[in-house]
Amino acid sequence: MIRTSPDPASPTTAMNHPSIEVVDSEELARRLRVPESWVRDRVRARSDDPLPHVKIGRYVRFEWGSPDLVQWWARHRVSKQGKNGDGP
Repeated sequence: MIRTSPDPASPTTAMNHPSIEVVDSEELARRLRVPESWVRDRVRARSDDPLPHVKIGRYVRFEWGSPDLVQWWARHRVSKQGKNGDGP
C-alpha cells in the first residue's frame, strides 16, 4: 500500500506522517533479513538504484513504511516470469 501526503508537491516523510517509522541500517537489515553491509552498499552513490534514505550528518536513517521505500521494493520484486519491477 502506497500512502501519499495531502499535498502532492510535499514529500511524505516521517516528520509529517506518523505511520512512518525511522530505523537505522542495522534495524533495516534485520527487517529485510540481509547483512547490514548489504544495506550500507545499497546506500552508496555508486549503487544503480540506492535505497531511499535520509542523511543526518554522518548518520543514515531509513523511513520504514514510506512510499519511497515501498516503491524501491516494488522495483526489485521479481515476478513469476523472472522480471524485476512493474515494467513489461
